[in-house]
Amino acid sequence: MAFTIFVCLIGLVGLLFITSPAEEEPVARARLPKAGSRLSAPEPTPQAATRNLRSELERVAERYPASYGVIVADSSSGKTIEMNLDQPFLAASLTKLPVLLTLYRAAARGEVDLDSEITMLTSDVQAYGTGVLYRRPVGTTMTLRECAELMIQESDNTAWVMLNRYLRRSNVETELYAMGARSTEHWIPNTTTPHDVLLMLEKVADPSYTSPELSAEMLGFMTNTPFEDRLPRPLPEETRVAHKIGSCADTFSDAGLVFPEGSRNVEDAYYIVVIES
Repeated sequence: MAFTIFVCLIGLVGLLFITSPAEEEPVARARLPKAGSRLSAPEPTPQAATRNLRSELERVAERYPASYGVIVADSSSGKTIEMNLDQPFLAASLTKLPVLLTLYRAAARGEVDLDSEITMLTSDVQAYGTGVLYRRPVGTTMTLRECAELMIQESDNTAWVMLNRYLRRSNVETELYAMGARSTEHWIPNTTTPHDVLLMLEKVADPSYTSPELSAEMLGFMTNTPFEDRLPRPLPEETRVAHKIGSCADTFSDAGLVFPEGSRNVEDAYYIVVIES
């Protein structure tokens, strides 16, 4: 639970690094002698750790006034801390998660071959925000798997439009409804809630929802992205964070799984959703 507190706080503060003013110069402190082991504080109980985390989140939110949606879920213990769980926020690029899930769910059912090709049309090109495909010529062809990887790894807007066209928006909305994410407006007005984003993350990580191989592939797309300045930023370099960011206007978000050091087991992971607007 101590690790949960640490990860959540750095995740929330990590988003604030983007817009917050420069920090004050650190104040030198006197070096104190190390306390003996007999003076070590006992480990907090799960209940105490939960209270501490909630208090710290409220303190951070008070220091940096904004609207926050936060969830921290410890999958091993079932403990959850939340702030504005069902409040709608602009989804921005978090809306690429349900497209990924719809595609890979269809692949798991044998309805889609991820090695089938898709071609970029003029109407697909989105020459704004993040992505690399808009620099390529119209008519560029790639596999559905490659398109999905660009959509998540590069947060490519053109790839997102291509896969929406291929899957059809109504099927993405049906998939959202089936998984229980019923407060998300996928296309217009492009909103979601922390609760719905958590459901999406759980489905990505659940091997029974697609397959062990497809789940691992999706998590791989979400790992070591070009956008490592939020949840992963303050963590040790070797910490694995499988996540998806979103940015639009004054809304900044990051949502993903943080794996304890040395673990790649989703059953050990912490699910974290942070949206700031």
